[in-house]
Amino acid sequence: MMTPEALAKNGIIPPPSTQSSLRLDEKFSAGYFALDKSPGHTPLLDDNSPDGQQEDDGGRAELVNKIADILERQDFLMHLARAWHAFGSPVHRMETNLMEVARYLSIDACFFTVPGLTLISFGDPDTHSSETHIVRASEGYDMHRLEQVNQISRQVRKGRATVHESIRKIEALLAAPPQYSWYLRVLVCFAQSFCVSATLFQGSWYEALLAGGLGLMIGAAELLGAEHPTLGYLVNVIPPMVVSLVTTLISDHVCFAAVPMAATINLLPGLSLAMSMLELSSSNIICGAVRLISATTTSFVLGWSISIGRSLGMAARGWTESAEGFASYSSCSGLSMWWWFLWVPISSVGFSIWFKAHWKRWPATIVAAAIGLVIQTYCDRIHVLRPISAGIGSFAVGVFSSVYGRVLCSASSADIVFVGIIQLVPGSTGVRSFVSLLSDELSASSLTMSMLSTSISIAVGLLLSNGAFYSEHRRFKLGSF
Repeated sequence: MMTPEALAKNGIIPPPSTQSSLRLDEKFSAGYFALDKSPGHTPLLDDNSPDGQQEDDGGRAELVNKIADILERQDFLMHLARAWHAFGSPVHRMETNLMEVARYLSIDACFFTVPGLTLISFGDPDTHSSETHIVRASEGYDMHRLEQVNQISRQVRKGRATVHESIRKIEALLAAPPQYSWYLRVLVCFAQSFCVSATLFQGSWYEALLAGGLGLMIGAAELLGAEHPTLGYLVNVIPPMVVSLVTTLISDHVCFAAVPMAATINLLPGLSLAMSMLELSSSNIICGAVRLISATTTSFVLGWSISIGRSLGMAARGWTESAEGFASYSSCSGLSMWWWFLWVPISSVGFSIWFKAHWKRWPATIVAAAIGLVIQTYCDRIHVLRPISAGIGSFAVGVFSSVYGRVLCSASSADIVFVGIIQLVPGSTGVRSFVSLLSDELSASSLTMSMLSTSISIAVGLLLSNGAFYSEHRRFKLGSF
């Protein structure tokens, strides 16, 4: 067997000193493995010449800049998904919106979105490889910052802002303190529960004041649970039980049905039920199913807590059985509807603060809530329209938000829709149905229909209103439903 020295002596391989001096990058750049050794061949460029070295460095710098630009655009998409989750963008629109932004940025990407999570797969057609990222964010509602994120995305798509500065802006929004202080958000819970009890649940002054006071406690517990996850698991159990217990103990002086639902208005899954129907109707089966199961479970937990609280109150007072129809507010003596001119604006401002909408949007949210409530109340009085009264009201809210958001100011209309449809109370219908079911006053089939029919009507109304203002050149619209 010939040694390396013998092979080098016979000219079969280069000498060892020459081998060690050939670095891997020099072999590739000079075409070492494919170099033609024929007598008539002359290399195009010599790596040792100044021109060759300059071209090689320039090519590498260009390649590095290109890769850095691609990575920055991918980072922008991940920041965008995280911000949309954190600020309450409709999930059933996120995949389409992210795909449109990726197409504009010339990024080969696929997206899969569920509540609180987005999977992003970036592909490289040149190397036939892909890279998957998991973007997680706790879901919340901040309508003002959601509009700011949407505006950043629009500026990038129109070429008015660079990707780098847009990433910095999104990071600043994610790290910024809340728009409204925590004590203001707690105080508005009193106004919300008071006004909702007087308008939606036919409560008198006594029921409204009691619901407002208990709603203040619910709001403080919810904000405390958001800061401490261990306590947050009990927010849907302990506070509603306390509300039901207190209301039962003084039920000789108040109408029971007008208090618990109004006091727990911010815990009711009405918005989640409506959103789940929207997602299912728009063929986002997984998102819709996940949200529907979550909303149904929340309704059951709230209904169970209210039922247990009432049972404890009855035991404390020595009652053996509950009054028939205690979960229905039809027997409550409410205030005059003329008071609605005062209660609806106050409750709408309260929900606007809770959803962190900008104060400039408060007039629009008040008008949207008034339109939805007036139309739903009028349709409830007509027997033929009663099953679809919530759908007609949501359609009117959607039309108004589309006109305001797309024609007048070309801004996101999510906050207007949220405040407008949350007062159509599909969530309270579901919780009240679960309470009646646990009290053997309602069958399972009636429970399912009463809980889902309102949500389906709201979802169909919003989809119809969105389709009424559809146009191909406005197909990509951030913040729409």
